[in-house]
Amino acid sequence: MITAVLAIVCSASAFAQSDSLKVAADTTKMKIGDTRIILIDDDPTNDSTSVEYTYDGPSDRYELTHFAGVDLGMNFLLNSSGNTDFDSTMNWLDLDYARSLTWRINFWEEKVRLYKDYVGLMVGAGITYNSYGLRRNVSVITTDSTGTTGIPVDPSVRDFTKNKLRATYLNVPVMIEINTSDRVSKSFHISAGVMTGLKIGSLTRQKWEDDGNKHNEAVKADYNFSQFTLDASVRIGYGKFTVFANYGLTPLFKKDDGPEVYPVSVGLQVAPF
Repeated sequence: MITAVLAIVCSASAFAQSDSLKVAADTTKMKIGDTRIILIDDDPTNDSTSVEYTYDGPSDRYELTHFAGVDLGMNFLLNSSGNTDFDSTMNWLDLDYARSLTWRINFWEEKVRLYKDYVGLMVGAGITYNSYGLRRNVSVITTDSTGTTGIPVDPSVRDFTKNKLRATYLNVPVMIEINTSDRVSKSFHISAGVMTGLKIGSLTRQKWEDDGNKHNEAVKADYNFSQFTLDASVRIGYGKFTVFANYGLTPLFKKDDGPEVYPVSVGLQVAPF
């Protein structure tokens, strides 16, 4: 009898079917791959054992965290009143939004399940590249008296075709995530929490032409970016489609070392891992 049962188990694993042979009795359950095997003994005194097997299909319950992947979005800067109207001391930060992009490579995620797959605490890690394209023809400098500022440049001397600030951060999110289903393909999901950041690099990049000669200059410097950041973060989507928004709770520049502006980014996940 044991030989016969083993033969049936192997056959059930090889053929992923939805057939079911039902007998009510004491059962022993096991699972091989996507096939669940149930050994049913009608009568322990009899040498007769029935087998029920079903195919569950591939499970995606462990994909129910929606952070790991590549995010792409657009950056904005808001003043202390929460709008984009900058006075004359700050208008050098007027942005060219087509060049003000954010890229985030979210390379790690982990979730602590609080209630099955429906509610969990998600943590992760990623690297963010925030670019701020400057619409005005300025050079960014830092001085002891004014901190970081933009100095107008005569276009007849140097007319920039690309002019942007860029900062790079190591980010760690801590978020509560809610899913409406334990299947990715059927689940609405929302995550909300905070994202901390550590600045690991910053630079300016400028391109211009001079007498037919093309110039491309990158200057790495601190530019008084805040070393540590804290953002309110939310991610919403359906299935594997996710959009995100981050709002800076800390200013872009260190206090009194640059304009008081707060970064905001919105976008979508273009390549989930």
